[in-house]
Amino acid sequence: MPSRRSTIQEAAKTQKVAPNRKLTRRPEASESEEQKQEQKQEKKPAIPVRSAGMKTLQFMLVIVGFAAALVIGMAVGYSVLGHGSISDVLYPETWAHIFQLVYAS
Repeated sequence: MPSRRSTIQEAAKTQKVAPNRKLTRRPEASESEEQKQEQKQEKKPAIPVRSAGMKTLQFMLVIVGFAAALVIGMAVGYSVLGHGSISDVLYPETWAHIFQLVYAS
């Protein structure tokens, strides 16, 4: 039974690489041509990479959008549904009063 080292050295000689390099299987010539043609046909366009500045800008726009939606929702809910003044929405006393009503503290 040949040792593992001698088997690797023999395989390296047939593949013409250094014995301590990782050996890989070579596909047959006809298979490699077919694979190359398939790879050329299956290539997809590259996805553009965004810079860190663009990602930060996008994150900030999402946060600002959430804040704007919150303020608009509070204004509509308090003024239209609650028949209150739209300027009262931004006062902390208003929300402290609503909190006391809801949680009865």
